[in-house]
Amino acid sequence: MSYHYKAIYNKSAGFYNAHSGAKTVLKVANGVLTYGFFVAYLGLWLYGIFLGKFDVRDYARIFFVPVLALTVVSAARLAISRPRPYSKDGAGITPLVVRSGRDGDSCPSRHLACATAIAMTFLPYNPILGSLMLLFSLALGYTRFALGMHYPSDLLAGIGVGTHVGVFIFLL
Repeated sequence: MSYHYKAIYNKSAGFYNAHSGAKTVLKVANGVLTYGFFVAYLGLWLYGIFLGKFDVRDYARIFFVPVLALTVVSAARLAISRPRPYSKDGAGITPLVVRSGRDGDSCPSRHLACATAIAMTFLPYNPILGSLMLLFSLALGYTRFALGMHYPSDLLAGIGVGTHVGVFIFLL
């Protein structure tokens, strides 16, 4: 399995290394998407506060979906402690972006869990925007893979956590 991942990743990285413009776009997309979810989440809060559209239950849901997703992911990462693909204990790839810090916090992807959870908070209030944000979370997942930050299974696990937490909270 590791060999297949490494071969697929190296092919992807080869493209980006050969096309510096595409590599720059990938790095910028990762940052824009990451911060875009934060800005969108803040916008949802401001929308509710200034337009008075939400009740206490709405605010609780909007708060708890991302917080619970972050909590679940953080606990899972401590329990799993999966090495990043670029670490010495990982797949041994050369990432397009070098990350400093701990190497044992790859699974599940915190970026994807939070992005998906934030998208899930939008669905009941604005289904079109929520659906668009779910697509953006998939784009963020691609950038995290292409940069060499996560294995595909890390990304799927992050999406799963964000989706399940969103569904769970809104069913209450």
